[in-house]
Amino acid sequence: MIWLHSTTAIDYTRTWTKTERTVAALIHLSWKNRETNKKVKCVHTDAKKYLVHNALTTGKIYDVKNETEEFYYIIDNTGKVGGFYKEYFQDA
Repeated sequence: MIWLHSTTAIDYTRTWTKTERTVAALIHLSWKNRETNKKVKCVHTDAKKYLVHNALTTGKIYDVKNETEEFYYIIDNTGKVGGFYKEYFQDA
């Protein structure tokens, strides 16, 4: 069975060493230093359920560090990598 975690495919049918498991599980720690995939512009911060206006600014352009079907992972206003629904952005 192959499981896709973000943009990294992980094959769980083979035996992994402890180091390989740790690297695969901690890939999010290197996102801040990763090359930027693309740029997106925040179009709104009107979240129904979450506090987004504290971390995003409408009209600001952000660097996308990782992307999944539902989320963009960007460096937000706090200086940390955060995952946000794609509905808050448009391509810059």
